Amino acid sequence: MLHKKILLSTTAIAVGLAVFSSMAYADTSLDAVMQRIEKLEKENAELRKRINHVEKEKVTVKEAPAAEGGFKGNPVGHVNVAKAQEGGSGEPLLAIGGHPLITKGALPGTFFDATTVNIYGHFDVSLDEFNVGVPGQHWTTGIASNLSYLGFRVKHDLNPYGYAGWAVLGQIETEADISQTPSTKASLASRNSFVGLESPWGTLKLGKNDTPYKEATAEFDPFHETIADYNSIMGNTGGDGRAEFDFRAPHAIWYESPVLQGFQFKAMVSPGQNSGEANSNMPYGEYNCSGGPAIGNGSGFPGNNQGQGFDTGGVGGQYCNDGSFGTLYGGSLTYHNNGLTLIAAAEYHENVNRTGDIYDPTTTPLTVTQLNGNVLTLTGTGIGNEWAAKLGGGYKFNDGIGPLKFYVIGEHMQGDGYTAIFNERTQSDVYASATQSYGRWDFSAAYTHAFAAPGSPGTLTVPGSANDANPGGTQYAISGLSSASSQYSAGIRYNFSQWASIYLVGTDLVEGPGAHYCLGASGHGYTICGRDSFNNTYGGNSIRGVSSGLTFVF
Repeated sequence: MLHKKILLSTTAIAVGLAVFSSMAYADTSLDAVMQRIEKLEKENAELRKRINHVEKEKVTVKEAPAAEGGFKGNPVGHVNVAKAQEGGSGEPLLAIGGHPLITKGALPGTFFDATTVNIYGHFDVSLDEFNVGVPGQHWTTGIASNLSYLGFRVKHDLNPYGYAGWAVLGQIETEADISQTPSTKASLASRNSFVGLESPWGTLKLGKNDTPYKEATAEFDPFHETIADYNSIMGNTGGDGRAEFDFRAPHAIWYESPVLQGFQFKAMVSPGQNSGEANSNMPYGEYNCSGGPAIGNGSGFPGNNQGQGFDTGGVGGQYCNDGSFGTLYGGSLTYHNNGLTLIAAAEYHENVNRTGDIYDPTTTPLTVTQLNGNVLTLTGTGIGNEWAAKLGGGYKFNDGIGPLKFYVIGEHMQGDGYTAIFNERTQSDVYASATQSYGRWDFSAAYTHAFAAPGSPGTLTVPGSANDANPGGTQYAISGLSSASSQYSAGIRYNFSQWASIYLVGTDLVEGPGAHYCLGASGHGYTICGRDSFNNTYGGNSIRGVSSGLTFVF
């Protein structure tokens, strides 16, 4: 071997130098020279012994495993810092070229571990200019951290222990507020985190994760996590700052089938674990109302921007009454093969508490005057079941310019049990996107449309009626106006590599007079809603924005 030859050559040179040195000095005897040669030979023998030991232990370095649950960046293999089990291969060594070497020994005498650890991340920060189109508001500059995150994923292969095709999985993923001041939503394991057991028949996981409904069409949106994210409308039953059916379910258990001939099935259950009969309390183990984002509307925290007169916080005697639900059931069936993608997905939310919107006039009739002067006396309930279903498809092919991707989705969301005139939770949406690639460039466009809901319980403010003396303005709870809305988006992205890119995106959300949607409802660093400085909500406005950012994944 090369290093053996180098070692022998080095020894010969050293011997030559020693002999030359002994001849150069008259006071150096032949015995002294021989002693030096003998010493060098002993050192050479010791080096040979070490080299032979390394060669016996030598193995081929394998690639780090792919990201569990779908590709997220470029997983970098890192060594597990845990000590070796008794009889294993000793203390861990560092990785070489991003590939793990020694961690815990799988079996006595083995060199490589059965456990691999991968660190991955996603950085996306943008500079935004936007106008919400309401009185007293103008073009605003903002810097957003668009769901940047850091995570690590562990896989312990059980093959060496006699369980062929089995493995134990673990993942902890945390949101990183790069540009904002961190809050509890950016605490450890705030994003998809779980422990699971993989087998030849599929994988079972426990923890928190994006629902199968959400995951099914995640790749359809070229503007995800930007101000043009399709969740301004898609999966969004009423508008405002969250999409109820684009959800990361906590305290959940779910199953993912193997991919067979391009097909994969997923199913999830998230128990309600709520002591409130109408799911009006925070679930056991949670500090958030079910279905609500951390410290956002519907979260249960006081001062969560629900309007001046209706703070629905779950702290200080208030309740979870703005979309908190019980048990969640969901599933999806997807097909990916030869550039074709087909999806079918559905999700069900049990006993949703909407009394913050509908004011639950079950025992006492509610009298409301509409904008047209009609006086209505209403009874009904603010508790109902909500479900959503969608079908979609896409195709990727080369049109001679470069890869072209085209996707479409049809979605219906239903709220059952609500008084019809209050019901903005029943609606249908359509979505289409296209991305043309040319060299390092991607050119994308998307269109989203929400058809009108049968009712409009959102509390809207008459334009120009709010002032310091009357900060709430003149409000109306039931407008009788159409909530139909459309969003138009376009953007360009330049890819330095498959890991780093810059982008420029523009979007225009044109709302009906009874609508109150927001930009960035599920992915951007903050939501951009049609609200004034007093936090009053307006309908019929056009929310426009342009955003440029840098994305880096690893």
